Amino acid sequence: MGPERFVAASAAEALKQVRRALGPDAMVLSTKETAEGVEIMAITPDALDQLSAGLGRSTISGAMPGSSAGELYSAPPRRSAATSGPSFPHELVISDVIKSQRNLDGSPVYTPEQLGKGKRPEPAAAAASSARASAARDSELAASALAAASANAAEMSRLVLEMAQVKNLLQSHLASNFWSNLQQNAPAHADVVKTLINAGFSPKLCADIVQAIPKDGDTATLLKRVSDILEALIRVQDPIDVFDEGGIFTFIGPTGVGKTTSVAKVAARCVLRYGRNQVALLTTDTYRIGAQEQLKVFAKILGLPVVSVRDSDDLAAKLKEASKRKIVLLDTAGVGQRDTLMVDQTQLLAKGSGNSHRILVMSATTDLRTQEDVIMLHNRADSAERIKSVIVTKTDEAALVAPILDCLIRYELPLLFISNGQRVPEDLNPPNPQYLSHRAMHPRTLSEESGISAEQIPAVLADNLAQWSKTPN
Repeated sequence: MGPERFVAASAAEALKQVRRALGPDAMVLSTKETAEGVEIMAITPDALDQLSAGLGRSTISGAMPGSSAGELYSAPPRRSAATSGPSFPHELVISDVIKSQRNLDGSPVYTPEQLGKGKRPEPAAAAASSARASAARDSELAASALAAASANAAEMSRLVLEMAQVKNLLQSHLASNFWSNLQQNAPAHADVVKTLINAGFSPKLCADIVQAIPKDGDTATLLKRVSDILEALIRVQDPIDVFDEGGIFTFIGPTGVGKTTSVAKVAARCVLRYGRNQVALLTTDTYRIGAQEQLKVFAKILGLPVVSVRDSDDLAAKLKEASKRKIVLLDTAGVGQRDTLMVDQTQLLAKGSGNSHRILVMSATTDLRTQEDVIMLHNRADSAERIKSVIVTKTDEAALVAPILDCLIRYELPLLFISNGQRVPEDLNPPNPQYLSHRAMHPRTLSEESGISAEQIPAVLADNLAQWSKTPN
């Protein structure tokens, strides 16, 4: 069996015919365009070996299918791993042609006429032409891929938006049905839900509380039960037990919540209990104008020095000097929870005081979602040192204290102090769960216009239908 001729409308179709007829190891001898289409001459490795053995050399003479009489074809022998000598650049198996439609060295597959007459392109010119053609193909493919990716991304965005709209419509519809059924079948529970929502509690905690109250009872009885549940859920710490152990206490939190004032109040209590020789004050607040002066005024009244800290190495050195004292209070700069400076400050504290007791100072006047943001980002900034205690400030200014209690309950954070004024050290008190529960259930408001009406309740409950589906209705 000798070389075989394959003709098709395109080179790709002709190569497919070669692959089907001769297998993936077939070698292409020539390609050319004819009136019938693209013509490919190919031969199997076994046939080529037989021809080579019969003739003794790789020259095949005589008329081939599709060739003129007397035309010569130079068919190179199949090379093995043990074969030495120069390789033939025009030797190519069909599996390689299918991938690239070029020789292994990047040059084109030559026609019999080119091989017979010795008309081969210059290697440099062929390589340059191949590189230009390859770059053009790559550019076209990249442009096509980019256009397809952009179209797919736009279509995906549209589908996601439509799905979100459908989800919101479905949630609103289900929430409206749930609220209507609850008002009709359990009106006392509906009154409890409305009271909790207007007090500032999150829908998630409301659902948990409503599930815990009895199925029967009037509104007043159920609200009393809710107050008892809240009182039991609030975790508190005894300040005496915390500070009697001694150590380094780092006060962290966002801007404007009253960290420096809280540090001064705690320092005054520690001086009264342990003496001024057992208390040290440090500060890393070098950002705010007058921040250190404020702490120094408080410290002067207490008879304590204030030591400023520049970086983590300085902090470690200053803490080593203060290690003989029982209580070390470290004031930090007020930094927004999404400010990159918070990361720098966290790294400073982690390197300089890795075993400190972290106390998060939060304002009761902050809204629910911002408080959640503060807690999550401060805990995430330094996962090795979690928040150990919380001081809640400005309870005297807040109309609602339910949002801050809601966060403390859901994130299981213990409350160390509540601050209800600017006086040092008077306006700092140990937490009283009974008082806080009562304050949470009885918001301070002068108008009912800012409250959430019964018609607006379904919109609030829509995102927590999974929890609410377990409530009595």
